[in-house]
Amino acid sequence: MQLLEVKDLKKGFGSKAFNTRIEVLKGINLEIKRGELVALMGPSGCGKSTLLNIIGGLLPGDEGEIELEDVNHISNKFTYGTKSPNKVVNVRRNGVGWIFQDFHLVEHLTAIDNVAMALEIAGMEQNDAEEKANSALTKVGLGDRINFGAEQLSGGQRQRVAVARAIAGSRPLLLADEPTGNLDAESGNDIMKLFKILTKGENPISVLMVTHDPNLASQADRMLLMKDGVVAASDIKSAWGIKDEEEEE
Repeated sequence: MQLLEVKDLKKGFGSKAFNTRIEVLKGINLEIKRGELVALMGPSGCGKSTLLNIIGGLLPGDEGEIELEDVNHISNKFTYGTKSPNKVVNVRRNGVGWIFQDFHLVEHLTAIDNVAMALEIAGMEQNDAEEKANSALTKVGLGDRINFGAEQLSGGQRQRVAVARAIAGSRPLLLADEPTGNLDAESGNDIMKLFKILTKGENPISVLMVTHDPNLASQADRMLLMKDGVVAASDIKSAWGIKDEEEEE
């Protein structure tokens, strides 16, 4: 089942009149299936975060279209891409969850309150929000830490709270922007294992993860390499220019 489809997405910044225009995305095309973990790599400044911001409904593109399947059955699909953020509130509320390099937790709140607060802001009743927050924290392996303050948790545990916050609203797609950037290697690998668990099972989610770490990217189902404003490859071998033995002969 195709969950996300990005069609010929373009985005630039600056002014053509003053010759300051920079075309960052020059026609991005990509597809992500339900339950797929996809790593997105590329040099700094190539537009990876810009792409995530548009998919996540935080930034409008200049041209192109995005289709995101609505597994919560509020509508058949979220169709956007060039719409302003105030026109795609449902994408952020019901379609896409975010995980950042910085955990963005409120230090004086407990783990469950950090997760429940996001749900309440989205309009959920307090009791329902706490129930879903408890379930999400248990799902990410923090069932015994729900009443710990954020400052009492390790870096890896804080990122798990951030993951729980992202999945608590039953959103089908997680956008992870350098989610292991502030973690040690062991904690980073634990987050990757968690992503793999979340993409399998009865109600699998999909994860699109930006990373600079080729070791982490190699653990994904697929790797996309952004280069010169387009997606240059969709598998690890071609992304790194590795030829098959048959091709070399």
